[in-house]
Amino acid sequence: MSLKSASTDIFLQLADLIGQLTDDEYSRPVAVLSGNTIGKHVRHILEFYELLIDSAKSQELNYDRRQRDFRLEVDPDETIRRIGSVDLAIQRLDLNQPLQLKADLSADTTVPIEVPSSFARELHYNIEHAIHHLALIQVAVRAEFPLVILPSNFGVAYSTIANQQKTVNSKQLSDTSKQ
Repeated sequence: MSLKSASTDIFLQLADLIGQLTDDEYSRPVAVLSGNTIGKHVRHILEFYELLIDSAKSQELNYDRRQRDFRLEVDPDETIRRIGSVDLAIQRLDLNQPLQLKADLSADTTVPIEVPSSFARELHYNIEHAIHHLALIQVAVRAEFPLVILPSNFGVAYSTIANQQKTVNSKQLSDTSKQ
């Protein structure tokens, strides 16, 4: 699977999830999320992707300096629209293009560190970051919204899925050889 197709897979899972929730459920504080909402986690995911897309102009990226669009926390229709536009923009990115990552490592300093990176590396980071938040969202959905249907790999890292499949295949081979 390519980076871009993995990203699309995540967007499709998010859109499907959002489509199953009411506006109230999407923006309802959930105890297992420490009172945060599914909408807040989705906003956070999308804003990281949008920063990556926007950095194509300047070739500088700083995830710490994002503008928070709180509509994405409460408006599922707007969020699904943005998911589509973000996915389309990701498909157009030149992943080989270099990028300068800036990061604030202290609340006490205004001078960020700088790390050479690339769009491919940062797209990979966004995928892993999104999976982490999907895992949190999965916990919330299972606790609060039992009628929502999630794919079995929702919030599971691709490396974990591959390892689980390898383990199952090894067990099946072992069982077959015992017969």
